[in-house]
Amino acid sequence: MQAFVLSGGANLGPIQVGALRALLENGIFPNMLVGCSAGALNAAFLARKVALDQLDYLANVWRNVKTRDIYPEHRLGALWRLCSGQDSFFSNRNFYAFLQRHGATPFQTFGQAASIPLYITATHLQSGQLHVFGDNPHDHILDAMMASSALAPLLPPWEVNGERYIDGGTVTPLPLRVALERGATEIYSLHITHGDRQHPRQEVYRGVSSMLMRSVDTMLALQAQHDLLLTKAQRKVKLHHIPLHVVNPPGPTDFSQCEELIAAGYAQAQDFLTTQPAHRGARATAQPALMNPTTIFFRRFWSQKNGLPKVTGQPEQTPSSRVPVETKPQAKK
Repeated sequence: MQAFVLSGGANLGPIQVGALRALLENGIFPNMLVGCSAGALNAAFLARKVALDQLDYLANVWRNVKTRDIYPEHRLGALWRLCSGQDSFFSNRNFYAFLQRHGATPFQTFGQAASIPLYITATHLQSGQLHVFGDNPHDHILDAMMASSALAPLLPPWEVNGERYIDGGTVTPLPLRVALERGATEIYSLHITHGDRQHPRQEVYRGVSSMLMRSVDTMLALQAQHDLLLTKAQRKVKLHHIPLHVVNPPGPTDFSQCEELIAAGYAQAQDFLTTQPAHRGARATAQPALMNPTTIFFRRFWSQKNGLPKVTGQPEQTPSSRVPVETKPQAKK
């Protein structure tokens, strides 16, 4: 069974949309979807119909996100909530309304709305244990999305059947274990990371907020590494780990870089598929097709941003004809 596991990533979630498009265009489709936090939202929307036009819809969902949809209060409002003993700096009412406007109704269950097995992770607040929505087909998808993305202390816990849940990334931002435990034999993990780990830069961290964010990033990286090691130790499971790097990420409340993120995810996933020998044969035998207008736009957008050759709408003939994300244009003689 082939599974896609989508990590958390907050407002960097659009990068997974581009990567998912690259996988589907290369004939790689999931039999199971697992998501955490932002990855839970992407997995839930894709599970309705695993197709390119559904990714177009999901991309438009991300394009429509505004800061007020996630963090409605201004700084004074957040300060008031802190001083008055609220559970979070921001209310989640706008986010709940936003998801409903885009088709996630409160009555949709995993058994009704998902075309393939879908699992969404959250953290049980009282016990600190990982909870998986979707094992029970009567679980509601909207509740699962709200629980999985309840990033404390920014957003409050989400209550389901009298129990409160927070962001699934608190336990692990890359829940590979969930796919393993449910029978996956081949896994594509779309792992959102900050910075380029192959070429790290010397960063200077100063101030309380900077120290806090660095501490959280380090903790999440170690938790994800645990799941990666656990999966690699399984001899009968084939893991394709696709790190999606965001070198200069936008601020946590900035949702304006959707197009750049989608294009980056597409390019990085294509680069992964190009450079991995295990995929070359499969990709060569995949059914060729003309790129649709959305795909052409993403390829052109990313190429122009990085000074690479423009991409046309013609089908690609060989893996070597693809443009790796790190390729630089040759100087003219």
